[in-house]
Amino acid sequence: MESKKVKQLIKSYEETYIFATRQLHDAIAEQILGKQGISFEQFLVLRYLAEHGACSPNHLATVLSVHKSAISSKINRLLEKNLIHREKNHKDQRVFVLTVTENGEKVYQACEQKLENLVSNWLEILGEEDSEQFLTLYKKISESVIQKTKGE
Repeated sequence: MESKKVKQLIKSYEETYIFATRQLHDAIAEQILGKQGISFEQFLVLRYLAEHGACSPNHLATVLSVHKSAISSKINRLLEKNLIHREKNHKDQRVFVLTVTENGEKVYQACEQKLENLVSNWLEILGEEDSEQFLTLYKKISESVIQKTKGE
């Protein structure tokens, strides 16, 4: 691909990423930062647990591509806010398992609804055909990045 197109793609991605990240962060912040005092990254931990069920802190660090020491502070903050619960694994007492509390589930559901509304608005602006093209291209790019990351 020619250099000019590559530079245009990088610039476009940067602008979209910054805008989309800000919009997502603001949608989450409106729901949880003010009320619950947690960060967007902490919400991602809560979201993963709500969608995938109980798991260990090590597993969370791996799937969220976060260093193990960084995940600990996120987990501790969510524990303090009673959004998640930590208990020993019944199979291996040396390992802890994290689950979402009832309060955490309520926060997750409210935030998830906000995110769905936000993304629905974006897709509505694009229209049906462009939305499908965007999703197809986004999936191709995501798969390509994941494959290259795993191959390195």
